[in-house]
Amino acid sequence: MKIDKVINISNLIDIFVILRRPPSPSIAFRASAGESVGNRAGGKMRRAVPKILTFLISALCISLISMPASAASYTLGIFGNANMDGTIDEEDIEYLKGIITGENEPTELADANYDGKIDEDDISQTELIIRGEADELTLLQYIGYPEELTEEPVTIPMPIERIAAIGGTYGPETLCAFGEEDRIVGVLQSAKERRELEPFLKDKPAVGTSTFTWDLEKILEQDPDIVLAYAFRYFPEYDDQLQASGIPLVQMDFYQPEKYSQEIRNLGWILGDQERAEELIEFEQQHLDLIKERTGELEKRPKVYAEWYADYQAVGPDNANNDAITIGGGVNIFQDATTKYPEIDSETVIVRNPQVIIKCSNSLDLFGCGVKDAGPLEELKGEMVNRPGWENIDAISNDRVYIISTYSHSIHPSVYYSYFAKCIHPELFEDIDPDEIYREWLQKFLGVEFAGLYAYPPPSSW
Repeated sequence: MKIDKVINISNLIDIFVILRRPPSPSIAFRASAGESVGNRAGGKMRRAVPKILTFLISALCISLISMPASAASYTLGIFGNANMDGTIDEEDIEYLKGIITGENEPTELADANYDGKIDEDDISQTELIIRGEADELTLLQYIGYPEELTEEPVTIPMPIERIAAIGGTYGPETLCAFGEEDRIVGVLQSAKERRELEPFLKDKPAVGTSTFTWDLEKILEQDPDIVLAYAFRYFPEYDDQLQASGIPLVQMDFYQPEKYSQEIRNLGWILGDQERAEELIEFEQQHLDLIKERTGELEKRPKVYAEWYADYQAVGPDNANNDAITIGGGVNIFQDATTKYPEIDSETVIVRNPQVIIKCSNSLDLFGCGVKDAGPLEELKGEMVNRPGWENIDAISNDRVYIISTYSHSIHPSVYYSYFAKCIHPELFEDIDPDEIYREWLQKFLGVEFAGLYAYPPPSSW
């Protein structure tokens, strides 16, 4: 039977446009059903979707949109996922047919070719996506931090062969974990300095010096298909120029546990390796679940002072390090701070009397692959223990002072959280050695040996 009914969803999108506000003037909204992919050739069209507005929109439009019964707790953020579950398969084609015949309600991701209407062309596009033969893919990006995310589509050419990976060390490391280092055509200088990644990145061009300082001329020289960057903020200073050159900026965060599964699965579809994506996700979930299982119902939670890189720069609320304390079964003594990394005074630490002290470090001299001398770490611990007035702090009296490398976090937060959990509750994790968890990750996903220091004292002694 020929399907000739077309569902135009522009009116629904118009409702979204009225209630949404872009974070910057450079954000454009897709409001016309007639807009074609060709109109987007110079770059991506964006839609900002704050969580709170998404909730309000859902309440207002519940009579217009209903989630299909097959919807899962996780939704793959790829256009073509018509039934809003965790993959794209034949069920999405059947759901699309139901939308077109009026049997199923339209969903946001049903517009597989992202042209503003749902018709037979979306069925064709979904079939191409399933076979891995689509010449373009539209995916949702999750911009910002988990407490205030916006969803924003970006359309990319397929297949992707050349990637400028400038999301710090995390973007390149994730691509290497997929075994796709050959697709990397440019990285930041900071990524080249990570000794764990040296075998993969030593010959890659440096196209920037930091997360916020890119060399656009060098990026364009590499002729990338996409630029892969962090998603915790917008980069309008670079995005507009990339759009003008026809290069999509794809933003993903691989270090935030709340976004990890979504980002890794989306990347798996981009790279055509969903199996590897599931392996990475399973590793994280396995080790995070173990920690939560042992600490989730604890009534007795030690007070923890976590110090960031600078002296007396505390870990405050609303960041991954605070989450590591909470999930690890502790209470952050600066949870009440008004900033994520507040500057505090020594007296406040003394008064709050933490039972555990954790010093975080990103020093490549103290930690990382190839580092064997623990002498400098012992000196650093000694400096903290001997701070004036600290001798009566419980953590000092009971020798509960630890130093942890933040490089152990990277794109495997479960490793970092395991270090924190063992620091805070060694009695609950006697059978767990975070070094061994990290060793397993490095061997399984990068094929490199664990050869260095990532925590002090050694976790086996905790």
